[in-house]
Amino acid sequence: MKNDLEFRFSFYTKKYAETIAFYADILKLPVVKTWNRGFNDSGHQFKAASGMMIVLQSATKQVEPLTDAVILIQVEDLDGYLQEVKGRGAPIVQEIVKREWGHRDFKISDPNGLIIGFYSEK
Repeated sequence: MKNDLEFRFSFYTKKYAETIAFYADILKLPVVKTWNRGFNDSGHQFKAASGMMIVLQSATKQVEPLTDAVILIQVEDLDGYLQEVKGRGAPIVQEIVKREWGHRDFKISDPNGLIIGFYSEK
């Protein structure tokens, strides 16, 4: 498999403005692309480590909450990033835990209830 391939995760939300603000202002994920092609066709694409997260507006589509799913994003300074997102009001659902395989991670919840984990190999 080529090393320059990327992973993308996309989801629809009825809390579009709140979700965009969360990823842009609280998590500080870089915005790669945005579009607004009219009713029910808007989106934001965010860079998340070596992949992308795409948030899509849903004005009419039935949106089911994701349960038992966790998006994991690797960061270099886990402790520092935890303090940053706490300071910006991210809802922490799990403080830093050291895993038996060596990773450390913490988890937050986005406005839709999606759990996002941040981890480091250190």
